[in-house]
Amino acid sequence: PKSFGTGAGGSARLQIVDRINTEWFGDYITTNLYNKANRTDAHIGWNVMFYILNPKGFTRKFTPFVAAGHCFDYTGIRLNGENQKMHDRWTAAVQMSIGCHYNITPKFDISVSTLYVLHLGKEVDADLQNDGSVVINEHNNAGWEGHVMLIISAHYKFLKLWNLKK
Repeated sequence: PKSFGTGAGGSARLQIVDRINTEWFGDYITTNLYNKANRTDAHIGWNVMFYILNPKGFTRKFTPFVAAGHCFDYTGIRLNGENQKMHDRWTAAVQMSIGCHYNITPKFDISVSTLYVLHLGKEVDADLQNDGSVVINEHNNAGWEGHVMLIISAHYKFLKLWNLKK
């Protein structure tokens, strides 16, 4: 069967008010498909995070959130072997997630979230045939097909852009 993809990325957050934060990100993920092809995914986008509980300056240990956003993404699939054609596409996607920050200090947190990405354009996928070959399919319409990501991240707050005193 297909395997899980692994990758890395980076993000930065810009908090607007106490319970609303924004996150700007980029990532790069590779996946081995049936040991017969390789898939590459890359995303660049943003999320708006809403804190379910008031973070109280991130002094509470756990800060749960829901988020929604948009990204531009790239998917490429290449069959293994010499001179194999690359099937790829660029498109946009919307995403939604649920997660939680574990605030080690008010300036440093480790976060875990689950993100569902729904593609809005052409989809590229690989299917294993009964004879053991892999066929790459391109679907021209958007559907409910997307992918789920489990994200583990660490963030350090190193800059306060404004000081709102009450």
